[in-house]
Amino acid sequence: MVDKAREIEELAELVAEEHSGSARVEPAEIAKAIGVTFNFGHYQDCFDGYLECRARRFHIYINLDTGKAAGTPRARFSFAHELGHYFIDWHRIALEQGAPAHGSKADFESDDNVEHEADFFAASLLLPRERLRKVAASRIGLKQVFELSERFGTSLSATAIRCAKLDLSPMIVMRWTPGGRSWCWSSSAFEQSTQNKAFRSLDRIPEDSATRLVLRGAAPEGKVCQRGTTLSTWFPRIRSGWTDDSILYEECVSLGVHGALTILRPD
Repeated sequence: MVDKAREIEELAELVAEEHSGSARVEPAEIAKAIGVTFNFGHYQDCFDGYLECRARRFHIYINLDTGKAAGTPRARFSFAHELGHYFIDWHRIALEQGAPAHGSKADFESDDNVEHEADFFAASLLLPRERLRKVAASRIGLKQVFELSERFGTSLSATAIRCAKLDLSPMIVMRWTPGGRSWCWSSSAFEQSTQNKAFRSLDRIPEDSATRLVLRGAAPEGKVCQRGTTLSTWFPRIRSGWTDDSILYEECVSLGVHGALTILRPD
């Protein structure tokens, strides 16, 4: 899987270099360049994006009803995700050979491996490794994630995950909703110790944590809430007070209807 992930990343970055010389990659311009048509429309909650193949011609649908207004970070990610289905050979060939198309839930919200691959392509396309490395700070928290997401036109979630996966800074990134943890990604050192298996239930997280405060609306909208914490607070694999129980800084910000983004990083 590591080799496949690297292959997808290199493919995405090649596409970015070929079609965009500026820091901000424009998925719509790439689609026009390769002859893939597209439109933004109202499709209720059926999908975020959809890649259709008819007579070997491709068309991308982006759903306005799931908050994907043209030019917004989430729309750009969904668009890039659908381009992933096109550029990744085994995805495109399957569609050309008659495999049924399906609506995608982008931004790391699906458990399907094919969707994970398209998400990884999208993140690599919009946040190319070397471009990101050149401008990223040596220590990254939510303030830096905000700055990078603005620069590259990407969501906070996608930006934070990309920083973690590229090991730009030691960090753990999680998305929480009132129903519990949606996902968890980490830089390599934290992934090795925790295997990204954080608690899933919100009840396991302290009432006075930044994450709980943000989710119940006790923190100002759009403001970063900060608290001190420990690794064992979030991960059942880590025992409280043991040598691997790191002291951490918890930062959390509301994602609106999508819950809250939490970053844990060394204090």
